[in-house]
Amino acid sequence: MNEVIATNIETELFYSVLKHLVKSGWDTTVEYDAFDKGIDFDFYELKSNDTLIWLAWCNWFEGEIKASKPILDELEKTFDTKFKFGTPEHLNENILENYKLLLKTN
Repeated sequence: MNEVIATNIETELFYSVLKHLVKSGWDTTVEYDAFDKGIDFDFYELKSNDTLIWLAWCNWFEGEIKASKPILDELEKTFDTKFKFGTPEHLNENILENYKLLLKTN
């Protein structure tokens, strides 16, 4: 399934989506764990069955969510919003490698 990346997600909405996903049964498998967590940067990998969602946030570019289009469509309905899609600042193929020393695996 093709994944897309929603970008420039307002901080409050970003963390509301994260809380909603966790309450809905998504497990946090990887989490950013450095001194600036939630201040300058944040990252989560969530898993449900074999499906992954990546969520990244920074104080300059706000939130990004990488997921399948149907998942993002459902989140848009749940939160009565319309995501923007564009080039991500953080959610690229190298994110796990770039931050590996600052990530906690659950």
